[in-house]
Amino acid sequence: MKLSNNDNKQYKHLTLDNGLRVLLVNDPSSEKSASSLAINIGHFDDPIDRQGMAHFIEHMLFLGTEQYPNRGEFAQTISQFGGNSNAWTGTEHTCYFFDVRADKFADVLPRFADFFISPLFEESALFDERNAIDSEFNLKVKDDNRRIIQVHKETVNPAHPFTKFSVGNHDTLGDHSGSIRKEVIDFYNTHYQAQWMTLVLAGPQSLQELTQLAQSSFSKVSGSAKSKPPIAVPMYREQDLGLLLHIKPRKHLQKLIVSFAMPDIADLYRYKSLSFLAHLLGYEGDGSLYAILKKNGWINALSAGGGVNGSNFKDFNISFALTDTGIEYYEDIVEMLFEYICLIKDKKSSLPSLYQDKKRLLELAFDNQEVNKLIDWVSSVSVNMHHYDDDNVLYGDYCMEGFNDDLHKQLLGYLSPHNMRLIMIHPSATHESETINKIAQWYNTPYQVERISPDWLRALSNIQAALPEMLLPNVNPYLAHDNKLYEIESTAQVPTQLKDKPGFEFWFKQDATFRVTKGHFYLELDSEISITDHKAMALTRLFADLFMDSVAEQFYSAELAGLSYHLTSHQGGLTLHTAGLSSCQLKLASQLVEALQKQPISATRFAEYKKQLIRHWKNHNKNKPVSELFSILGAKLMPWNPTPEALAKALKNVCFNEFNTFRSTFFNSIHAKAFLHGNWQNKHAKAVQQQLLCNFASSEILEDLKKPLNTIKEPSVECYTKENSEHAFVQYIQAPSHNVDDKIKIMAFNQLISQHYFEQLRTQRQLGYLVGAGYAPFNTRAGIAFYIQSPKFTSAELLEHHNNFIAEFVEHIDQLEQTQWEDVKSGLKSQIAEKDKNLRLRSQRFWVAIGNDDHAFSMQEQLLFSLQSLTFQQLKEFIIDVTAPDFPSITLQMN
Repeated sequence: MKLSNNDNKQYKHLTLDNGLRVLLVNDPSSEKSASSLAINIGHFDDPIDRQGMAHFIEHMLFLGTEQYPNRGEFAQTISQFGGNSNAWTGTEHTCYFFDVRADKFADVLPRFADFFISPLFEESALFDERNAIDSEFNLKVKDDNRRIIQVHKETVNPAHPFTKFSVGNHDTLGDHSGSIRKEVIDFYNTHYQAQWMTLVLAGPQSLQELTQLAQSSFSKVSGSAKSKPPIAVPMYREQDLGLLLHIKPRKHLQKLIVSFAMPDIADLYRYKSLSFLAHLLGYEGDGSLYAILKKNGWINALSAGGGVNGSNFKDFNISFALTDTGIEYYEDIVEMLFEYICLIKDKKSSLPSLYQDKKRLLELAFDNQEVNKLIDWVSSVSVNMHHYDDDNVLYGDYCMEGFNDDLHKQLLGYLSPHNMRLIMIHPSATHESETINKIAQWYNTPYQVERISPDWLRALSNIQAALPEMLLPNVNPYLAHDNKLYEIESTAQVPTQLKDKPGFEFWFKQDATFRVTKGHFYLELDSEISITDHKAMALTRLFADLFMDSVAEQFYSAELAGLSYHLTSHQGGLTLHTAGLSSCQLKLASQLVEALQKQPISATRFAEYKKQLIRHWKNHNKNKPVSELFSILGAKLMPWNPTPEALAKALKNVCFNEFNTFRSTFFNSIHAKAFLHGNWQNKHAKAVQQQLLCNFASSEILEDLKKPLNTIKEPSVECYTKENSEHAFVQYIQAPSHNVDDKIKIMAFNQLISQHYFEQLRTQRQLGYLVGAGYAPFNTRAGIAFYIQSPKFTSAELLEHHNNFIAEFVEHIDQLEQTQWEDVKSGLKSQIAEKDKNLRLRSQRFWVAIGNDDHAFSMQEQLLFSLQSLTFQQLKEFIIDVTAPDFPSITLQMN
């Protein structure tokens, strides 16, 4: 197997006698073990009269097996042992995965394996989970992505399985004939075959031990030599191309998608020819299609290469986020796209060197990979096993063997006007021509379909030359630097603060653990002007968006070279974060800091982004009610974090001159915190520190702005109403104090209750799809939030169910001491003590500690110490106190 330079794991491929392909991974550094099983079955395999069946079965496998019949026991066991589990159903694959403390892996794996050997499909569970599927469908009915995809499904070859309804609901999964259980079992027995499965087992166990676990747990999965039949019909017929679709979204979206039909390109992964083509079309530097269209005031963003794909089809999409003016000029945008395609054809001699740039970057990325959470990693690898040969399971996403001229020509051939569909997404999506207004099934999306004029298609076909100002990317200057791994100067375990003047903190730590040629730079700028009122808070956010827009072209090459940068607003100011390869990152960071004060921002872009931001905040009203209630909760607790509605209202009447005044005044008086972490030495840190002191030499230095937090003094209930919205409530209990003991008690309370809450109110009582309890700190103060959203039950009814559950939980809490307390405590300990998996996570942890003035970087140790001494009796008394009706809490209801 092709492995990256920093991969110290051991691997073994294995195929069981039943045909199940297994990858075993020994990872001595991991404290958890994880498993993922991916199967080449998805909603494309649903029977026409049982659409949603694959998704339904994915849900059902978690609800009991012959060996382990208790519904919800799997999730409860995983939670007790400090783990997580989940699954998803796609078009042609379904994936199941979990992680758990390594010492419990051998106990849990047979439970997981039994999903694929002898699920119960118990009658009442089928009925209940069909309600859950229906709730999930109703939750997503207003989701614009799903609504737009449904229009796509209705305008392709109706014989292709892409047209099927993936989620399912009461109608498609109803027990009309009394035989739904038999249909479910028949589907499962037919499709859940070992030869179509891939399995990953990973953890600190030896390869020999993992081999025994795989064989003992999964050998009984049914399998045969039968191969998966290919999809026999094309996605598009001739009449499905050359169409212009007009789609009306719920939220304010303005988008043009130019979509080209291609066959499946998965086998071409060795060359990445299609992603290279997307890279050329998506270029954002000087002379790019993006830069020219943005200068014309027609687009705000461009992306290339997306689109649905499967085993016999691929949509190659170029998407444009349109301005109001751009909507009127969409034909011109399409014409300029074809002119840029001409440039790619004409400049073929430039392409091999640009390909080498991309290849070098992917090689650097592969050799400097950062370890992800094991559960996420195994799930992605199990799916990769379906797409890449054994040697390239880990390398397939990075492989670029060389520029393939024949393949490049073939792919360019698909980018022709007669092989195109256009999708216009806009709130007033109507057109002059006499077309029939349609409503998409399931999601009620209004849309129209018309044929693109043959004359225009001919005119587009006759475009033979690029515009003079159009340019391809240059060879990337950021890749010219040698990416050297520096010798370790210090073995300090935590960041050190370099000597600074008051009001300017600079922290540094050379990475001595992960040894990748990467790093992170954080700069937090607090300014009193940013918290004056809601208008100032809105302007801070607008400043961040406008800055990112204004430097996009200038620093696009840096992004291509594996560097990333973000300016975001926080409570009290702005945070700049850069990340990626260390060799040229400091130069980028320095240029960005300078640009913060000096980069020109045009009145035109101000007007455009102001309008887009106000729309974005108003679109928030169309979010799911639970999200809205959490926004209201955040605003109630954090005075510097107003609701989206308040921000939109405050920004409405701001003029460009006012923005410019705000921007210049922002830097008059600031408090700065900076942190450099990664593949650098002390000399680099000192140079950055001195540069920052120069950048802000003229700024008055403030004391650190402490983010305020409102303390909940008494129980309160507030009710909100919104038309055409589901019902919901959120209840928030704030920790009695900021101290570590209260924090750990809230965490333990959440660990003890969350899975019971979900199992009782979501799985058994079927109150809704969105049900949960979660640890929810605000400005470092701990808290726990309970929430339910339902299409059927009013918020008052949901709250009654919640109160009854809490009362029963408290009444029977003593039973949990015998059955779950030690496992809960152990699971929470493993979560808190979990080592940072990669440089990014460690940088984040250090940065959060710096922001919270935890200069000893000891929160982890403090929490573990507090947990160690926490008794069940203490936790029980705490839970009884905080769940009492008179304990201070906020309850928010909608409808």
